[in-house]
Amino acid sequence: MSDCFGEENICVRCNRIFTDKWIVNKTYKGIDRHHNPPEFISNFLKESWSGEFYYLCRDCHVELHREIKKILHKNSNSLKFINSDDWLLKKMTINQIKKAKDEIYLFTKKWVEDKDDTTTT
Repeated sequence: MSDCFGEENICVRCNRIFTDKWIVNKTYKGIDRHHNPPEFISNFLKESWSGEFYYLCRDCHVELHREIKKILHKNSNSLKFINSDDWLLKKMTINQIKKAKDEIYLFTKKWVEDKDDTTTT
């Protein structure tokens, strides 16, 4: 899998350019490095992470993680929407987690490429 997509100061989703650096105790308005598939899933499964990085502005990164939570929920047995990734993963079987991980990986690649599409699933 590839190592980094985009430049460290340009959001690959919305193409906004950032020059701000993260400063302790200040509101963060810079670029995040998103792991695809999410690192928290590999950590939960106690697997070493391998995948791709995408540089995303904070707004796009938050939007993407909202969609990731929807995919996790869809693949779980939970009857209500749970906002905690860790708690939701604990309610899923290993097969459900692995299926969701694959779905998230493919969704994220498509989501990043569909820059003009502001609607999400």
